[in-house]
Amino acid sequence: MRCYLFAIILLAGVFVSCTAPPAPTPTSLPSSPTAIILEQDLTVAELGLRLRLPAGWQSRLEGQALRIAATTAALDATVIDAPLLLIDTIPVAIFTAQYGTAHPETVFELASSAIQSAGYTISPTQSVQIGRAQGVVADLSGPNGHGRLIVLVDETRILRILAQAALTRWMAEQATIEQVLASIEMLALATPTPTPLVMAAQPQIVRSGPPGFVLRLGGRSGPPNSRFIAARGLAAAPDGTIYLAESGQGVWVFAPDGTLRTTFGADELLDAYDVALGPDGDLYVADYGRNAIVRFTSTGTLLGRWGGHGNAPEQFGLSAPQRIAVAADGSVYALDTRLGDDGLAVSSIVRFTGEGRFIERITLPNDVAPSDLVVDPNGMIYLAESFAGTIIKLAPDGIVLARLGDPADPTLLAGPVIDLDRAGYLYLATYAGTILRLSPDGTIVARGGQPATAGSIPNPGEISLPNGIVAAPGGVVWVSDNSGEYSAISAFRLQTDAAALATVVALAPTTSLPTGETTQQWATTATASSFYAPDYDPAGVVGPPDVGGCQDSPNAWAPATPDSREILTVSFAQPVFATGLVIYQNHQPGYVTLVEVIDEEGTAQTVYRAEPTAASECPFIQTITFDQTLTRVTSARITLEQRDGSWSEIDAVALIGVP
Repeated sequence: MRCYLFAIILLAGVFVSCTAPPAPTPTSLPSSPTAIILEQDLTVAELGLRLRLPAGWQSRLEGQALRIAATTAALDATVIDAPLLLIDTIPVAIFTAQYGTAHPETVFELASSAIQSAGYTISPTQSVQIGRAQGVVADLSGPNGHGRLIVLVDETRILRILAQAALTRWMAEQATIEQVLASIEMLALATPTPTPLVMAAQPQIVRSGPPGFVLRLGGRSGPPNSRFIAARGLAAAPDGTIYLAESGQGVWVFAPDGTLRTTFGADELLDAYDVALGPDGDLYVADYGRNAIVRFTSTGTLLGRWGGHGNAPEQFGLSAPQRIAVAADGSVYALDTRLGDDGLAVSSIVRFTGEGRFIERITLPNDVAPSDLVVDPNGMIYLAESFAGTIIKLAPDGIVLARLGDPADPTLLAGPVIDLDRAGYLYLATYAGTILRLSPDGTIVARGGQPATAGSIPNPGEISLPNGIVAAPGGVVWVSDNSGEYSAISAFRLQTDAAALATVVALAPTTSLPTGETTQQWATTATASSFYAPDYDPAGVVGPPDVGGCQDSPNAWAPATPDSREILTVSFAQPVFATGLVIYQNHQPGYVTLVEVIDEEGTAQTVYRAEPTAASECPFIQTITFDQTLTRVTSARITLEQRDGSWSEIDAVALIGVP
């Protein structure tokens, strides 16, 4: 029987597997009656390893894997006969992030599982210690092969050592192998020379454009480290923070106003293609380059990785995963495409727990080749089928429930990327350069964006080739776009079709209004620079108006004295992307000269400024409107200028905005 080497992903090592075709029986060599002399020192700084070998033995380092054999031919052999040693290593931190522990027994169990599946028997393990490293060792035996597996773990790394040979050669040379293994020393790892980091810089921000356009980040201008190589999938946090999967830096993180906060994942991700936010705030990235899904904290700490290329249920085809989604229960869905038995591409959805444990593979109909997916709170799956120009709704088990689209105009919904807002409305960026908001039944209720002129760089508000979309809080929709050297992400506010939306709500009364609809709330707390004691304190501003008509009332707030400049600060329970304030003034109104709204970071933005002038009506309900803020507002600061001798009172303040 022939014994072949097979690669295993766990620690980049190999194991022996025997197959049925016969091979010549290796010549038996008698054991050496003389003492074995190890004359050759071998130090491998990359692995932190030193050992001694018999004279003439060969070695080769391939990445983090070391091969050792008596001859070059044995070193290159794919069929094991003469002894071969394979040694590889992995950082403890990476292993622990994926498996939760780096206990030697756990590492050994994982490392030996593939060997056992190849038909080999493993002896009971024994404890072993080399220097500061603790480990376990066990012998391997099969019909025509034998070996020994050692796992060592110290503070920083895991070392796996696999010695193997055909059975007769192992018996003949076991003493030599054991002396080589006994000579192993674990050294301190060499500290690598720091590689200068190419720090990402703030991409160019464009804020002027047509109606509905909010801002654009990137393009093809600016320093190289401020430009995207390929902007792809997008995700948004509840506070409006934007995450972008990008092939150069990994993940870019932006404040809602486009300010670059940080980047992460450049070292951990080979080719970031999509990003999704979990219910606990962790981020999941589709690493197309490694056929894997990678989990990070929201600040960029690596938590785990799973997948890989292969035919196992939990693995991916060569071109996957490109698109992922996270459900309300935290499970992760990924699109996969691999070749079927007939050589044609077959699409499916792979579902994992948030920790990477395989749950199921959902088979898709043969005529479905989706480009993106999203999952609603009930587990319903929506697929963007760009070639057919449809959105396909699936039950959690993969049964097709509906195909949304117009067969007479398949270009209408021909879009490669899809998202879902909290109210259940779908968002689709199309190849026609438009962004659509659709009700759950497929009715288009809002539009935005414009197509770019073919062959030209897109202007602000134009879309060429969308590659990612996210319905962010506050009714803002972000889309990534690529065209040659141009790569950008743009924010839009869609134009609602009021009649279509009204029809949708009328036909389905349980349908919520789309994310982006405004709400009004009253101040819940208030402070002031002074107040007229004891009854006119700032608490009079809290809640809805309770002063009837134009009158002096202790139910309102009044400064301690007239002829003064005062500041009233009010706070609100729900952060919103603000669009307006309403100030109810019940006595000597008109002296509000400055209004600022303050976001969650404490940044103030002036939204109103005026000269103090007595209002012509009382009570005066002063409504102040402004462009929707890009960050969430939690409070407002109102300046009252009454140094002409007036004595103003304020009864209530309301904040208007989008949650």
